[in-house]
Amino acid sequence: MKPKVYSIDIDGSLTKSSAWNEQECLDAEPRLDAIERVNELALLNFIVIHTARRHELYLPTIIWLSKHNVRFHAVSFAKMPCDIIFDLDAVNEVNKL
Repeated sequence: MKPKVYSIDIDGSLTKSSAWNEQECLDAEPRLDAIERVNELALLNFIVIHTARRHELYLPTIIWLSKHNVRFHAVSFAKMPCDIIFDLDAVNEVNKL
């Protein structure tokens, strides 16, 4: 089977709330079930972490992803073409990915 491109949002999807400043990014509480599923998907698929966070929050975002052992291949601060989207406002739930 051909790998798919998954676009995974952070705020409200990988975290339990939104983060709009550096400290909120670093302190965001993880959704462990979502991270576990994303990590499973990353073994055979291409994972893009997408977010509407401001660009100056890039480093705290990367630090948070690393701290919580989120596996990914790229980060985008804009929506992008993909096969499947997991977002707070999307129809896909983590347990159905």
